[in-house]
Amino acid sequence: MGVTIFFTLSGFVLSVNYFERLRHPNGKSLWEYSVARFARIYPLYILVLLFIVIHEHAFGGSISGWWEHVLAIQTWNPSVYQAYSLDGPEWSIGVEFFLYACFPILVLILAKVRRPRSLLAVALCIALTMIALTLWFVLSGDASLPWSDPSSAHRWLYRNPLPRLGDFTLGIIAARLYVSTGTAPGMARIGKLLIGLAACVIVGFMVWPSNLDSAWSWDAAYAIPSAVLIFGLAAAPNSIAARMLSLPGMILLGESSYALYLIHQPALAFFGASLWTTNTSVTSVLYELFTLGAIICLAIGLHIAIERPARLYIRRLANPRRDSGKTASAKITGQAPVADRASLM
Repeated sequence: MGVTIFFTLSGFVLSVNYFERLRHPNGKSLWEYSVARFARIYPLYILVLLFIVIHEHAFGGSISGWWEHVLAIQTWNPSVYQAYSLDGPEWSIGVEFFLYACFPILVLILAKVRRPRSLLAVALCIALTMIALTLWFVLSGDASLPWSDPSSAHRWLYRNPLPRLGDFTLGIIAARLYVSTGTAPGMARIGKLLIGLAACVIVGFMVWPSNLDSAWSWDAAYAIPSAVLIFGLAAAPNSIAARMLSLPGMILLGESSYALYLIHQPALAFFGASLWTTNTSVTSVLYELFTLGAIICLAIGLHIAIERPARLYIRRLANPRRDSGKTASAKITGQAPVADRASLM
């Protein structure tokens, strides 16, 4: 569920920050976009990967196919064992790079769709396509194949980058609808209703036992309510949910969530823990809480000490004049530019 929301949110954030710049692309705008996307995710990605490769090599573990991980193309491999080797969560970074590459093309296509009704029609077509694709896997029997089978629904609906274009595009459309209608009279009230409705649908699918590890759970069940939820939060900034997510502590956690995502599996292995166990003894629960707290603190430290400085350094190195202007503006206003404040991809 989390990665589906993540890909949808990624499309929303990129659209808010870059859609107008890439509506009429040129070499400069494409270069700045590409550098910003590379600087956003690759430095910490390669650092965590390097640590794991050195650790596995030192202790006799397998580092087969390491070069696929360096290039972030492991998710295209038909073998789930190769895609999830070294650091399992990093498969989704390969998907994200693919979506980044597709974004300028999607902008050119969606720039021609301007009316809210037309955008909703496109979103409906995408949703129906995702539902039809999932239904095909269910009716063909491939939905019940094990994850390791190259023909499984897990491979084609969950970790293959192509179907994730649906999540990403729904996020872009949600952003376009927000830009065109988000400030209209009465939209804040609608946004609050959409937040409640989408949250109930998402939680309902999460707690429905039959949905767990089903073909629907790999993408289609969560993509549509994710887009609705994100639109609602943007359209109703004064809602309880939006205000809670705007608290300084929540913002810091959000900014550190990428680091947390990359390190949580190797960190759990280091602590010998598995969040959460079925053991409800006081000692077990306290140790799980300590482990969770330690991993969160480590993620915040990596974000502040490594991820943020590396991102700024690469962007300044690639665009020295533009970045110096941003820095001066930030000093005057006390805020970072919108594109830099958007901590999520």
